[in-house]
Amino acid sequence: MKIENILYSNKKGQIVIPKEFREALKIDSNLALKLVLRDKSILIYPVKDVITSNDFESSYLNLLKKTRGTWKNEKLGVFEKRRESELKASKRRKELW
Repeated sequence: MKIENILYSNKKGQIVIPKEFREALKIDSNLALKLVLRDKSILIYPVKDVITSNDFESSYLNLLKKTRGTWKNEKLGVFEKRRESELKASKRRKELW
């Protein structure tokens, strides 16, 4: 199904998505849309899940709880040795580049 339409924006740069498009994509006032600028085009994607600031905080806290204690078994000096080897590897990659 190919739907075509020509739109003009108002003085504020706003456009209205035609009804046929909204119906075809099941867009309603509760659906969040993501706009992406690609070359000289604007892509519009429906967003299924949106994390609000409250959701983000609780998700982040849950993540911290899950990973709590991950480093508790690290022996003294192991972290420093690992960091040192990672920095050396990074430096080698930069030299090759």
